[in-house]
Amino acid sequence: MLFRLSLLLLILNSTVYGAADIPEVSIVTDQTPGVSVTSGVTKLTDALKAKNIVFEQVGTIKEAKGKLVIVAGLSVGGGEAARLLKDANRTLPDVPEALTIWKTNWQKKRVWVINGTDDRGLMYGLLDVADRVSWNADSKSPLAEVKEITEKPDASVRAISIYTMQRAYWESRFYDQAYWARYLDMLAKNRFNSLVVIFGYENGGFLAPCYPYFFDVEGYPGVRMVGLTAQEQQRNLAAINRLIDMCHERGIKFTVGIWDHIYRGGVQGGGIPGTTTSPDKPVPGLVWGVNSENLISYNKTALAKFVKMVPGLDAIQFRMHNESGLKENEQESFWSDVFKMLKATVPNLHLDLRAKELPEPVIQSAIDIGVPFRITTKYWMEQMGLPFHPTAINPEKSARRHSYSDMLRYPQQYKMHWRLWNGGTSRILLWGDPEFARRFAQSTHLYNGDGYEVNEPLATKMEAQPHDAKPFDLLKPPYRYYDYEFERYWHFFQVFGRIGYNPQTPAEVWKREFERRFGKQAAPSVEAALHKASWVLPRIISSSYPYSSFPTTRGWAEKQRLGDLPSFAKAQLTDLPQFLTFDEEAKLLLEGGETAKLRPGANSVWFRKTAAEINNLIAEAEKAIGNNRNKEFNSTITDLRILSGLALYHSRRIPAAVSYCLFERTQDLAALKNAIAYETSAIEAWRQIVTAAGDVYADDLMMGVRVADLCGNWKDELVALENGLAKLEQKRQNFVSPASVKSAPQYKVGQDTNFDTKFNFIHQPVTSAPVGKPITVNVKVNAPLGIKWVRLRYRSVNQEQDYRVLAMLPTGEKDAFQVVVPAEQISPKWDFMYYLEVMDNNSNGTIFPDLDKETPYIITKLIR
Repeated sequence: MLFRLSLLLLILNSTVYGAADIPEVSIVTDQTPGVSVTSGVTKLTDALKAKNIVFEQVGTIKEAKGKLVIVAGLSVGGGEAARLLKDANRTLPDVPEALTIWKTNWQKKRVWVINGTDDRGLMYGLLDVADRVSWNADSKSPLAEVKEITEKPDASVRAISIYTMQRAYWESRFYDQAYWARYLDMLAKNRFNSLVVIFGYENGGFLAPCYPYFFDVEGYPGVRMVGLTAQEQQRNLAAINRLIDMCHERGIKFTVGIWDHIYRGGVQGGGIPGTTTSPDKPVPGLVWGVNSENLISYNKTALAKFVKMVPGLDAIQFRMHNESGLKENEQESFWSDVFKMLKATVPNLHLDLRAKELPEPVIQSAIDIGVPFRITTKYWMEQMGLPFHPTAINPEKSARRHSYSDMLRYPQQYKMHWRLWNGGTSRILLWGDPEFARRFAQSTHLYNGDGYEVNEPLATKMEAQPHDAKPFDLLKPPYRYYDYEFERYWHFFQVFGRIGYNPQTPAEVWKREFERRFGKQAAPSVEAALHKASWVLPRIISSSYPYSSFPTTRGWAEKQRLGDLPSFAKAQLTDLPQFLTFDEEAKLLLEGGETAKLRPGANSVWFRKTAAEINNLIAEAEKAIGNNRNKEFNSTITDLRILSGLALYHSRRIPAAVSYCLFERTQDLAALKNAIAYETSAIEAWRQIVTAAGDVYADDLMMGVRVADLCGNWKDELVALENGLAKLEQKRQNFVSPASVKSAPQYKVGQDTNFDTKFNFIHQPVTSAPVGKPITVNVKVNAPLGIKWVRLRYRSVNQEQDYRVLAMLPTGEKDAFQVVVPAEQISPKWDFMYYLEVMDNNSNGTIFPDLDKETPYIITKLIR
């Protein structure tokens, strides 16, 4: 350690110019910078070297010989940067990770000062300047692109999670230091401050539990990972400690996810052949020897050794319920013992407790024992829906299985951490939109939330494959333009990292990167197309996706057709208060009635228009780039065409589904024919996807359970669609009309006036209210055909409750409506939430707030 520090000081006080050279830039840092600050300085000097800028690194501003000076240091203390900040009477937000970059003069020299409230904030400032040096095209003014900024984190935790679902794929990364250097640099540059590596999760028993992968435990000679040698254990232990050190060098905290505590088959098998039950004999690569008798004692002892052998660990994320292998009757005693042990041995180690089916006594045990913990829950089931917590959870499953349930209660005794399971939705295609990330990050402040966790791209690669199977290459050789596959998802990392840190991050941060990769002419169209296309998958998940496909290990909106039409048509959706199901639409058409929900016809039009807009932007990009296409451009256009095709597919399959429901309800053969016509059109859209994908991607995209259609290619889905269409044609041919048939209306998309109705709202959201008092809600709303009614839907911020409804009555003022929610209907135990439903005089409805623009409900924080 002393050698490393001495070497560091030598580097920081060295110069990189010859005797005859005058440095253009002098860099001054605090005398003993932290390791993450050193990382930031290295990136800055690398950027200067890449631009052939002569520079020096010196200890004080008085020693600086450069024409330009960069002074970098903490905002407090005895360093030059702190002194300059104080002398200039400047202040910095007193929160972790805050930074400021500002300019001043010293002895006729231009000085750029970079201050951070801590090492991580200072590192972010250095990385920002390094980026801007790389943008600069004027060698005579190397800091011309640097701008004065002051920033502080919006979401305090911005985490990326990694699965270890398949041993060969995991270890191809685990031991590769060059890979981690590149990966962690990407995270640090984009201001992710937490890495979560998850051991266990439907992986056929691999790492269930994880401890024997790293060491044996004294007193338990029978527990081992079969076939693993002591040397391999030592290698694994060294690798995880090295990885943690590399994280800390870049200001990234490290959390290990321990999701399996014993392997008992079932859902833990993950669909791997032969894993439906736990093995009755030792199996190479799996843990042997943990059983019901030693379950608690072994795990407690092994965990105590783990935190000792992995001392740099910042946190542990535990899977708590039966899918971790724990039986229901084992959970309370297991966790009580674990909490007590951790409190005694590592009292400051932070714990993330997974919320899924988390028993109340276990939460209370963590509170009583006093371990530092928060509860980590799913954001939108195990998929990526629109950027708001679902208005309600599908009643088929417990809300605690999918979201926050009733856990946001007061007085508050823990924090919530929000986990977006985007790895089930956006698995392989490019994704990134700043506005989506902005709305998502904002929503994670619910219940004073301290941030979020998102899955890395390609999160489920090789899931449910044999553990010795060779990992596949995502793109075929002619289309690869990267060293590591994660690098193609650079914009994903940008928006979730930078926007989470600062929702007002300047757009130039990503615009410059688009320009570097695609040229100034084509970049705007490529950027706009990717941003537009990144709403397609979340919209599918929220509005056109069968609820039964919610698990990450079963549903894949990028590639699956989502079943044959009859099952698709009858599907329940994932946010029922916002979107009308296909069958509900059929019933409404047949029986009459009104709804403020978004109707399938309007949703179909959204998908059709979005597909057209993406295609127009693709055409603009191709025209702008001309003959300068490169591999990344071609790969990006491929993904955009696939996403456009998915939007077109759903725009056509939605009316097919409604028409099929009309047939089921009426037995009118004309409705079945209409359904077949729309399904035929939807299949044509899928053919466009197959054409767009061409030979770019691997023929077998092994992203999950094969029998659940999580492998293969879009071509395979086309075959299944054509087979399904043939069954529908056969049904039509064999159909015998009953004696009495109710005529079904012909369902035509695009004629739904609900979509075109213009409602105008003026509403002051009720964002806070005193506890124990009634809440008054006012709104002004008008529409061209006048307003028929306005309703308030409301409940506590408790997903176990149903929404109540109150009519909002005219106040006498033009277009004004009001309602008072009685105090006795507002529980002080939770905050309050509401949204408005409005109907015009032509039975066109809408919901306010508009989900296309903002979170479609309003949270009222009760003042207690």
